[in-house]
Formats: sequence, C-alpha cells, structure tokens
Amino acid sequence: MKKLILLPFVAILSACTGTGGFLESNTVVIEERGAEGKTVDAIVRDESSFNWSDLTKPFNKATNTAQANAKDQAVAKLKASDTNFVLYFSYDGADIGDKATQEIIKHANFMRDNPSVKLRLEGHADERGTREYNLALGENRALSVKEVLGLYEGLDGRIEVISFGEESPIAKAHDESGWEKNRRVEFIYQ
Repeated sequence: MKKLILLPFVAILSACTGTGGFLESNTVVIEERGAEGKTVDAIVRDESSFNWSDLTKPFNKATNTAQANAKDQAVAKLKASDTNFVLYFSYDGADIGDKATQEIIKHANFMRDNPSVKLRLEGHADERGTREYNLALGENRALSVKEVLGLYEGLDGRIEVISFGEESPIAKAHDESGWEKNRRVEFIYQ
C-alpha cells in the first residue's frame, strides 16, 4: 500500500529532475522495509517526455499579439463594409425579418472565414415593462439572432448571449424615437 502512495510522488520528483539530474537513466529505486523487516526494492522508470517549453507555448506573447492584430484587422474590414453591427426590433418583438436575416448572414460568413473570432450578442430592451421582463426580452432577441447564426456549421460554440434588458440604453429620450433605438441586439467580436 505504501508503494502505491509513494509512486505518484516519485514520478513527480523524477519528472522535475529532467536531464542532468542526480538520477541516471531516469530510474528511481524505492527502498521499503516489509513487515518481516526485509528490504523490498521497487524500481520505477520515468518514461515521460515532459518539456518545460510546452507550458509557454499558449502564453507566447508575440503569437497572441499577431492573432489579436489579425482579428482586429478582420473586424475593422467588416466594419468598413456595409454590415450593420446593431439590429433593431419592434416593440415586444424578437422576430427576425428578411433585412435582419441578410445582416446576420454577413456576420455568419465573416465568422466562417475567421475561425478564431468569437462573438458576443448583447440583447437590449427599452424601459417599458418590468426589469425581469426586459432582461428576458433582451435575451430572447439575442437568442433569435444566435438561432439564425446556428444554422451555419461550426459557429454555435463560438457565440455567447448576454442580456442587459433596459440597463444600457443608447437613447435617453422617453418617447418612441428613443425607445426604438434601445430595442436592439449588438454584435461584439472578441
């Protein structure tokens, strides 16, 4: 039983020694006294191929910076085109019309062409209704957009939905001209 408990610790220690350590050929000998007082030797060989540089690969600043710049350039190019990054909805509505579908298709094609890009859909509502109702309405609007985007293969796992309800209005006017600007879903690329 003691051998089983010691084996993980020995494996960790032998992995930490690397090459040029005090152990030859990555071999560890464990000595333990049995119940009768006899010495029992167990030989453990470390066959791992751990490389410390493997830990730094995901954190390579130059690679991450290059990827971020490529993503930023792609998003800037999309913004320069005639693509809308905000879709507006009718009062109490979450339906996607033909014009909105065409805009969503542009975003779907962009995401398909840029597989490292992730999208956050932020749903909003105007100030009428309760806070809870408006949070649900904002979420339903964003989910409606996500549903259309989900028709394209491989995009669904890269889309996040969040609702702000009435909490983040663009227009402060308390009339229809303000409310129609606040009933929206925004496309935020990450």
